Amino acid sequence: MLVILQGRLLSTRLPCKGFLPFFQQTVWERMCDIAADLKFDKDIVFASGDNPANLVAKKMITDKGVNFFIGDENNVFQRFYDVVKSYNHEYFLRLTCDNYLIQPDLIEALFKEVLRTKSDYGYIAPLSHFSGEIISSRMFLDRASKSLPSEQAREHVTWDIRNDRSLKSVILPDDFMSVDHINGVTLDTAQDFVFMKELESRFPGLEKIRCLDELRKISLLRSE
Repeated sequence: MLVILQGRLLSTRLPCKGFLPFFQQTVWERMCDIAADLKFDKDIVFASGDNPANLVAKKMITDKGVNFFIGDENNVFQRFYDVVKSYNHEYFLRLTCDNYLIQPDLIEALFKEVLRTKSDYGYIAPLSHFSGEIISSRMFLDRASKSLPSEQAREHVTWDIRNDRSLKSVILPDDFMSVDHINGVTLDTAQDFVFMKELESRFPGLEKIRCLDELRKISLLRSE
């Protein structure tokens, strides 16, 4: 499996969010640890944009044993295409680095189902912040060679794939493994950062990379 971590320093709504702290490490360091914890053979690549500011993160990422790749800053689809074509893996996993509570257990279960069904694409509905997307490398590269991606796909990579009903896809339910995948947790705004620090205070078990049991308690905080 090729694991691609997607992140750039100067995001519009919350710049430098990858350097924000969560349990004594930055969010991007945690994301590297999440990828490394996955229990299958893998290459891990952090795919960032070609704005020189992103190079600030290079040492932090490579110190984690993760390859650092610079590609198109604004065309994320092209950035992924350039990474995928450079490796020889049947599938790749897309992880967005603002989803700091992604769970390896969920990804491993999803991958198992993708392999069992020999699918081209798999995710947990609606598009879970606690998992990632698994995509057939051959399908992805073939599509890219035959047609240009839509404007939405240039930013979100899998937009066209997710809306192509002709593909064989695995879509696991929004309560998969008793997790609330509808109300996810991400880091995109200053309010999200405040919520992240509240989670850190209220749920110390979230410090662990594999923290499904603690994750299931977050809905209680939101209901208060």
